[in-house]
This record gives sequence, C-alpha cells and structure tokens, in this order.
Amino acid sequence: MNPTHVSELLERAAASVTPAETDPISRLVSLGRRSVQRRHAWGTAGASAVAAAVAAVVALSFATAPPDRHEAAGSPETTVSLDGLSVAVPEGWRTSNVTTFDTCNAEPHTVYLAERRGPGRPRGGVPGQPVAAPSKCKSEGQAWIALVRDAFPLYVNPDRLVVKDEQLLQVVQAIEPISMYRAFNEESLATGVFISGDEKGREQLLKRVTWPAGPLAPPSGGLALPDRITSAVTEDAGPMVTAMDAKTLTQIRTRLTELRDPVPAGEECTLQMPGAVGIALNGVTVVLGDATCPQAISTGGGRVRVPAGLGKELLDLIVASDRAAAERATKD
Repeated sequence: MNPTHVSELLERAAASVTPAETDPISRLVSLGRRSVQRRHAWGTAGASAVAAAVAAVVALSFATAPPDRHEAAGSPETTVSLDGLSVAVPEGWRTSNVTTFDTCNAEPHTVYLAERRGPGRPRGGVPGQPVAAPSKCKSEGQAWIALVRDAFPLYVNPDRLVVKDEQLLQVVQAIEPISMYRAFNEESLATGVFISGDEKGREQLLKRVTWPAGPLAPPSGGLALPDRITSAVTEDAGPMVTAMDAKTLTQIRTRLTELRDPVPAGEECTLQMPGAVGIALNGVTVVLGDATCPQAISTGGGRVRVPAGLGKELLDLIVASDRAAAERATKD
C-alpha cells in the first residue's frame, strides 16, 4: 500500500465521524460500529475527539440517583421550564428538581427537571428495530415526564420525525413505554423530554410540552444546505458509508437544490424508519422520505416535497462512492 492510499484511508476514516448518529448505544457498545463526534469537534479526527464522542454516547444510558427536591402538586396553571422547553404540569402532579435523572426509579405523576443522566446499563436500541426488554423497573408502566439537559443525541436516521409548535421533533422509542423527544436541529446533544405511559397517554402528555420555534425555511423555499459540501455520510443497513469525491457530492447537492416545492403548514407527514434516508452534510442533516411520506427536511430549515425514490437514489450514490474509494485505497 503506497502513502497516497494510506492517506486516503485516513481521510475517509475522519470523514466517517459525523456529527449526527444513528444509534450510539448499540453502535458503540453492542455492534462496535463507528461512532460520531460532538459537532464542535467536527473536523478533528484525533483519538481524543473520538474518545470524547464515545464518552458522550455511553452516558446516554440510564442512571440511578434519588430526586434532590420535590415540589407540591401542581395546579392547572403551573408551568415549569428548562432550556426553553416548557411543561404545563397536569393537575395533581408534582414537580421534582434533580441533579441526575433515573428512569428506572421515576415516581408516577411527576414532572422532573434534570441536569443530566448518569452512567448505567444501556437500554436503547437501533432506531427502526425492536428493542429487547431489560429487567423490570419499579417505574415500568407509570406515567411521568422528564426534561433533561443536553442528554439527547442527534440521529442521522431517527425512528420518527414529527412536527409540534412549528418545531421538528426527533422521536426515539427508547423502550416501551418510554419515548424520547428532542428538536431535530443542528445541535449534536440537546435538551429534550422523556415521556412514559401507554401510547395514548404519551400523546396526551406530549401536548403539554411547548417547544421553541424551529429554524425558518430559506427564502428560496427549498432546503437549507451548507455553502460547501466536502462529505456526505449516511447509513446503509447498519454500517455508515461516506462519499467524498467531487462528482458524487455535486450530484447530491444538485438534486437537493432542485427541490423547490415547499410543504404548507398542516400538510406535514411523519418521516420514519424504515424508509426514510438521512444524510449528514457538513453539519446539516437532510432526511428524505419514501412513498409513504414523500417529503424532505433539513436541520437548517425547510420542508419540501420530493420524488418518492430520491432518498434511495442518493443513498445508492453514496454507497457506490464509498465502495469505489475503499477499493482504490486497498489496491497495491
């Protein structure tokens, strides 16, 4: 292998560390696949940055720590907030300010405000795939809400993307009956919400959460994209794949900039796995739906209608580029 090929391999390894991730728990702990770095560390492919990303991801597992302080039961007018997120406390519920939040020991009919989640056993699964049930928790089946600071990672391919309060939300079914919600924006780690309860109950409790408005669509009516694209990273049935060649990146940018048919408010559909294709482009993530939801969104702003097969088309371009580069790099 000559020095040029070694250099290309190193460049591709660095590019595969993308600021959005498909599922940190299973990818780093169970499957041993490539992790993603925090967005502020983008472009530094050194061992320390990767270690920091691994540490941040492993910290997504669930903690054990008692509540620090409880407040009296709320009235219908009671509202609590954390980092711009607000919850209208259900009547008869209480609030609890904690340092470290523990889903397994959460008390029913409680709204938690937490600074972090501490280390514990991994319980997440791969988005779009069933999750194996862990041992029982005393909070299992109970209804509660928890706002947790900077504890929710950005996925390239979330389970679902829904709209609330004009904000696009990433939804991950952590484990029944708990769902995780965070704004689908450009932050690698964001403050978000855990909601526990049966499906109907979670839907009703989500209505009590108010989110800051999301980014505006570009004046052009299309998708917000980076000024310059140097890599495109996506997931191909598990492994992450990367395109770095100019030809492929130009094709991807051209196809995305051609999308100019904005989706009016109220006509949004739910982008979800399997079917949707997420692509990380230099700090901006674009998700394209299939025939069940032929729309595309950007974390930078914008929602447009798309041809149903465009996501698969762009995925195939990235896969082909990744394979061709790997073959070139391993020759000689």
